[in-house]
Amino acid sequence: MALLRFLAWVFLLATGAVLVRDGLVWLSAQLFAPLSLGGLWSELGFASEMATHHALDHVSPLLWSFGLAPVLSLWAAPVFFVLAVVLFLVARALRPRRFY
Repeated sequence: MALLRFLAWVFLLATGAVLVRDGLVWLSAQLFAPLSLGGLWSELGFASEMATHHALDHVSPLLWSFGLAPVLSLWAAPVFFVLAVVLFLVARALRPRRFY
C-alpha cells in the first residue's frame, strides 16, 4: 500500500512537471503544444522508443499502429493524473480495516 501511494505521488509530481513544461512553452512560444506520452518517451530515451517500435513491427505491425501509437499520442498530463488518482484509490481500498 505504501508503494502504491508512493507511485501515486510520483505520477502526481510528473503531472505537475508536464503542466509546468507545457505552460513555459506556451508563454515562450505563444503556442499551446502539450507534451504527448510519445514525445516524453522520445525526449527521455529515443533509442528505447525506436527499439520498441522495431520489435513490435517485427512481431506484428498492427501492435504498433493500432495498439501503442494511439496511446503514445495522448497528452501526458491527464494520463499521469488519472494514473495517480487510480493508484490513490487502489491504495485506499487495500488499506487494512479496523473493526471495533
